[in-house]
Amino acid sequence: MVGVSGLRTAPADRAHGPIRTALPILVIAAVTAATACVYFNAYYNASRLFDQGRREIEEGRESGGRMTLGMSIEKAERIVERSPNSRWADEALRLIVQARLLREEWGEAAEASGSLLRYVRSRRDSAEVAGYRGTAELHLDHPALADSLLTFALSGEDDQRRRAAALSARAQARVQLGRPEAADADLRAASALRPAWLAPRLLRVRLLLDGGGGFEAARELAGLLEFNLNDSQQQDVMQTTERLREGDPGTGLEALSAVESSRFSRANRAQLLQLRGDLRIAAGDVEMGRGDYRLATETDPGSAGAMKARLALLRLDLRYAATAEDFHQLKAEIDRIQRFPAGRTSADVRDLAAILIRVEYWLGVGNLGYLLAAETARDEFEAEALARHLFLKFVEEQSESLWAPKAILAVLALTPLDSGAGGDQAENEPSAEELRRRLLEDYSDSSYVQALLGGPPGRFTFEELELGLRRQLMRLKTLADEEVRSRQTRRRDR
Repeated sequence: MVGVSGLRTAPADRAHGPIRTALPILVIAAVTAATACVYFNAYYNASRLFDQGRREIEEGRESGGRMTLGMSIEKAERIVERSPNSRWADEALRLIVQARLLREEWGEAAEASGSLLRYVRSRRDSAEVAGYRGTAELHLDHPALADSLLTFALSGEDDQRRRAAALSARAQARVQLGRPEAADADLRAASALRPAWLAPRLLRVRLLLDGGGGFEAARELAGLLEFNLNDSQQQDVMQTTERLREGDPGTGLEALSAVESSRFSRANRAQLLQLRGDLRIAAGDVEMGRGDYRLATETDPGSAGAMKARLALLRLDLRYAATAEDFHQLKAEIDRIQRFPAGRTSADVRDLAAILIRVEYWLGVGNLGYLLAAETARDEFEAEALARHLFLKFVEEQSESLWAPKAILAVLALTPLDSGAGGDQAENEPSAEELRRRLLEDYSDSSYVQALLGGPPGRFTFEELELGLRRQLMRLKTLADEEVRSRQTRRRDR
């Protein structure tokens, strides 16, 4: 108000010239300031969206983060298109490049990096752009170019976050170039700069596993289980832990030694415990394996990991079953597993349930059904004691059968050659010596025995016996399949 009053009271011959000259300058300055303000606000909004999108991706909300970053790119691109020479154009382009990289749009990120080069004013700026371009070229399958660009970027980059990202990317390029030791050094350096960043640590675990550095990989992986990770990050670690099945069980057990104190979710801890149980079984420690399976079911009873642990425990118990009564008790467990949602939807549970239904049906039929049940116990469950018991049960009930000698031969194949009374066979089961005696004395004219001894065939040839048995067993298999379908239909209709 004061300024306006003063201008109006000034003498005309003194005020007219300066005012006429100053007005255009003031108008231009005002318009320029207003335009700058508009672009600053546009960049501020784009930058805010970028920060939000990056945070969402880091928290595992990939879909929402990509969408938010897309909106950020749109706003930043308008700044570059409408005012490529403004003070905010280079900042907008930098934001576009970073957002494209986060969205894994490698070609677009490389193109935007080329545009950003036009705005560089220093070696530091050039190094930053080279880091972005190098990361894009890595994922465009140009590892040599990526290595060169990222090396230049690291020569002039002092921002810890960008430096760690460049080291991690260069490590990936060097893995592809067959330089694992150099890659390992980069990953260790990246982790030193950002100790809580998962990516380089997990990449190093995979590199060590590929290179045979099992126990060092195990120590690194054990450390990752103590990280406070979101669900997406936990899943990345879980996928890597599955690779522990491929190597020495001792390495895996070292990595999973402290699963109980892990900061992972209960469902993921249950899955890791189930894996540790598998590794203990592979190492020959059956009782500790059982313990891990039970601990998995207690940690998160309804989870997929707990379901797999129950299934593994059932398979383990089937392997050590010795009688038909043992089998029937274990058959009830598959019904309990199927009551859990994870069990109802599992193909593994469904397949095992079908096998158990078939065996139960054949045991109910008896006679030749014992042969099918015994073969399944031997081949599917690796339950040698149960298979031996069922083959003998067939011989006891069908001693006059043409196929009794075949069953005895099957028992002999499952019995140590030097076994006798007090051996590892079940109580009251005949020794190998007794079985051989019965074959030679009671079934000497059988074609099965003659085929073994190299003598002339009996009343029926070996091929005729096998063909006749196969026909009868096929019928029993068909009936068992019908029983499976009937029970599964009833279960679905409940």
